[in-house]
Amino acid sequence: MPRAQLFQWPAGEGWLILSGGNVDPLAVGEIETLALAKALPGEALAYVFAAGDIETADRHLAALEDAGAPTGYLVDVQTEDDVTVRAQLAEAGLIILSDGDNAGALRGGLSGAALAGITDAYARGVPLLAIGTAAVIFGQKYAGGASGQVIRDGLAWLEHSLIVPHYRAESDAVIVRDRLIQTPELYALTLGFDSALVLGGNGRVELWGEQQIGVTLGPDYRPDSSNPST
Repeated sequence: MPRAQLFQWPAGEGWLILSGGNVDPLAVGEIETLALAKALPGEALAYVFAAGDIETADRHLAALEDAGAPTGYLVDVQTEDDVTVRAQLAEAGLIILSDGDNAGALRGGLSGAALAGITDAYARGVPLLAIGTAAVIFGQKYAGGASGQVIRDGLAWLEHSLIVPHYRAESDAVIVRDRLIQTPELYALTLGFDSALVLGGNGRVELWGEQQIGVTLGPDYRPDSSNPST
């Protein structure tokens, strides 16, 4: 498992790109452009939209293709059968998990075959771009529910973390404080708009875009502690 300072994430040949989101959800900004440059050549773009809605996903995918992305298709991890989902993810040279309002729907969809497909893709070198709300589920825990105050188990790809996208320091610092009161053993990773933390499977770490990225340690966080979910 690669580790760089406090960041710990799965080994693999791919990239885990955690984006704070775009001010314009349909925009193709610097983060998307850099992610496209890391796509495996000659393979498709798989677009997972469970955190948002299919109409916005379709428009964003079209904008990406207009910007030079490979031919893409929408992946419905909530209703498609396991064989179809695995096949779609196996053909991808880049996987994008879209922004939206429903982290819980995406987390629920990313189980079983869908999660196995994404894990296999990352292992073989496929970049994963998780935008905004989609990024939160890669933390150890994430805030969900209608009020955003229910703490749930994430995928724990970024161990010991609670990821906060769409972050604006002047208005959202209190949100980070309140969430770390509920999860004092974790650290909060804040991701501003048009900013991304990029983790490579061999221990590489990059900051993209506006680089508005911050870390706040919980009062009980210990860097060498065991996995807090166990």
